[in-house]
Amino acid sequence: MSQVDEAQSRAKNWFVAPETQTQSVCSILSDMYSLGMVICAIFNHGKPLIQAGNSSSAYLKQLELLEDQVHNTMPRIPLPLQEATVRLLSKDTRQRPTAQLLTLIKYFSDSAVHALQFLDVIKMKDPTQKNHFYRNTLKEALPCIPKKLWYQHVWPSLQQEMRTQEVLAAVLQPVLYLIQESTIEEYESIILPSFRGVFQAPKTVQATVTLLENLHIILEKTPRDDIRTEVLPMMYNAFESTTIQVQSAALVAVTNVCEYLDETSIRRMILPKTKVIYEKNQNDMRIVSNVLSCVERTLDRLDKIQIIDEVLPLLYDIKLAEPQIILRVVNIYRLMLSDKRYGLSVNLMATKVMPSLLPQTVNPSLNLEQFTILLEVLQEMLDQIDRNQRNKLKLDNLSLPSPERHRPLRHQYSSDNMHVPPFNIPNLRIEQRKTSSAEDMARKNSTGGMLGGWWFGGSPSSPDSNFLRVVNAFPNRRLSDNTLMTPKIRIAPSCASSPGGTPGGGLPIRRHSSIGPQERRGSTVNLSPPTGGSMPNTSSSVPFLLSSSMQSIRSRRPSAVLGGSQGSGLLQQLGSGMVRLTSSHQPVNGRTFSSSSVRKCPSLNITFS
Repeated sequence: MSQVDEAQSRAKNWFVAPETQTQSVCSILSDMYSLGMVICAIFNHGKPLIQAGNSSSAYLKQLELLEDQVHNTMPRIPLPLQEATVRLLSKDTRQRPTAQLLTLIKYFSDSAVHALQFLDVIKMKDPTQKNHFYRNTLKEALPCIPKKLWYQHVWPSLQQEMRTQEVLAAVLQPVLYLIQESTIEEYESIILPSFRGVFQAPKTVQATVTLLENLHIILEKTPRDDIRTEVLPMMYNAFESTTIQVQSAALVAVTNVCEYLDETSIRRMILPKTKVIYEKNQNDMRIVSNVLSCVERTLDRLDKIQIIDEVLPLLYDIKLAEPQIILRVVNIYRLMLSDKRYGLSVNLMATKVMPSLLPQTVNPSLNLEQFTILLEVLQEMLDQIDRNQRNKLKLDNLSLPSPERHRPLRHQYSSDNMHVPPFNIPNLRIEQRKTSSAEDMARKNSTGGMLGGWWFGGSPSSPDSNFLRVVNAFPNRRLSDNTLMTPKIRIAPSCASSPGGTPGGGLPIRRHSSIGPQERRGSTVNLSPPTGGSMPNTSSSVPFLLSSSMQSIRSRRPSAVLGGSQGSGLLQQLGSGMVRLTSSHQPVNGRTFSSSSVRKCPSLNITFS
């Protein structure tokens, strides 16, 4: 036996039907079994399900396991063929399908051939059948039909059907596919001459919506002159339609073909009509979404004034509830933040934009990605406000003159604004100055005396004998004006030529910094004994006298005559260092003092003899 005969014998044993092998019976259904074995071998990497060689016993054993082999092969066979393959390999010939039934299986039908056959009889079909064919069957079959047949067999039929309004919306589906897949030359020479009439012809709502939503496909191949004269007027007229579907499709068209529109048309026609559509359909989320898409797409073609006066108020008015609407609004704000020419100032961000967006940060409808986008835009706004305000405050601070900048601090620590508790000097009595006649009367009635401008108390038995009494020479002056130590003072003749003396018998004038020249008052102190004795040289004024002896006064203990609680006063310590009066008679300024009790006052550097 030759190799060819052996291969044929092996193939015969592997693919021949069981009834032919065992009973020598052959029919058309036996051939259907062989077809099933071929299908399994094709999808089983070329290996047949039975490989028995020339052995009849091996064939019968494998035939018993055929059902299991078919079941294991099914996952590799296409789904439309699985049921037919199982029936083809059935041992019962009555279960096997005929050849006519196999041709009805969708897997064996050629969609391209079927579509071309249907076009030949399309005129005999009703509008419903035509709509289904053009919208589904032909559109799906066109990729399988050779391109040469598009213009020879398909386009002539479509060209005739475009004149019928009933099927125009369905016919536009395969027409738009032909436009998209054809070259510019093919479109301009074959399709466009007949397609121009569609732009001006009356159309149904569905046809208009289909044309507007796919307008960008048409404009990619249409010449500029035809776009301006044929296509765009149809889109502008769609804004005037009373049908919501057409208005929404017009907004989609503007979004898709914005690069073909000029700025004048966008500013004077598109934006005003878009606002009108929004005002009439504020509760329609689809319309609002299309309005926002149109605004976002045309924003860079608008001027700053138009954005501030028309676009921003529109954004403020939109109800932010749906995540899709929120994201579109946020994207518009993000676009405005990218360039200052859009006019989104920090004042608008702080007063209008952020207050409207902040509540949406807790919107439960937002997912993580949407929430992140919203938060990023809010953070960017806050950063711009921070930078702007910091720079503004720094410039305002630098523009102030130096004294004005430090004026608040100097005013804060000024002595005029300091509040201190009342200050009382213990053992000190301030008396108003009396008239000259009252002073003479006081001298006659008083047993005390005046030493160098200081009055010393009355009789030794008087309770005020140990207290210093100060005469207020200027009752109308404040304590801060150094009036406490400025009674009428006369300078002794021996001190007239002293370094601190002044011509005319007066001391140099010391005044407070707050007293003007017109308020200067001279003061003289009589520091010499009335008997004409000499006096040591002293300071030019009593206040300076007190300040020069401050340290020695502070270092002395209070007099034993004064109480412990009274020894802390400044003038009390001064009084304790003065000459104590006794009953011995030594004439001093009309009074007598005991020579034994006259002491030196080390703090004042004055000696009485």
